[in-house]
Amino acid sequence: MGGCGSDPGSPGPEGAAVPSGIGFDLALSAMLAGANDLMAIFRWGRRLPPEALYLLGLERAPCHAMYHYFFKALDVTAAEAVLGEWARGSGPVGHVALDGKRLKGSAPAGHDGSEGVHLLAAFASRLGTVIGQLRVPPEANEITAALTLLKSLPLGGAVITGDAVFCQRAICQAIRDGGGDYLFTVKANQPALMADLAVAFGDAFPPGAGGGVPGPAPASRPGRAAAGP
Repeated sequence: MGGCGSDPGSPGPEGAAVPSGIGFDLALSAMLAGANDLMAIFRWGRRLPPEALYLLGLERAPCHAMYHYFFKALDVTAAEAVLGEWARGSGPVGHVALDGKRLKGSAPAGHDGSEGVHLLAAFASRLGTVIGQLRVPPEANEITAALTLLKSLPLGGAVITGDAVFCQRAICQAIRDGGGDYLFTVKANQPALMADLAVAFGDAFPPGAGGGVPGPAPASRPGRAAAGP
């Protein structure tokens, strides 16, 4: 996997530079193996046998400082794009769910979390992974972020779902322009749209509300008479 660092390399064993691509591969391998912090990644690398280090292009495991400088120089946007493309593969993505969350532990100390890092992710249910993600700036919202995120995704044949915040004309049009379809929730914050849907679908709207057209009666089992009234 290609490197995503902004510099050609980071200090490695005895001050030798480790190419950013190798640093990325090594750190990613460690995280996939369960290492979830800088020290755990370093220790995982130190435990690798010489054969594994050779496959990664290293003679010796990097020092702890290498990971510090590597992550400091990492282009997060480029890294997310590379990982998303790798996760998507070459096949159709199928169903993709849009969802925004505040990153746990990202708010400054003493705050209620409202100032934490806000991420918008596209989760592909068939692949079981996030195939696209971006940070929502404090001055922006999930609607504008979704438009940017959708431009980076292969929408052909995909079905995009999300909650009511994404039920916007611009988002729906962007999905259709990309060759995909959408299924969004409609809530009372769009009363005119809800009224139009009620007219179009009659008693069947909203789904599950009751009063709709009853479905066909269940067929009787072979060899047994249907129950009487």
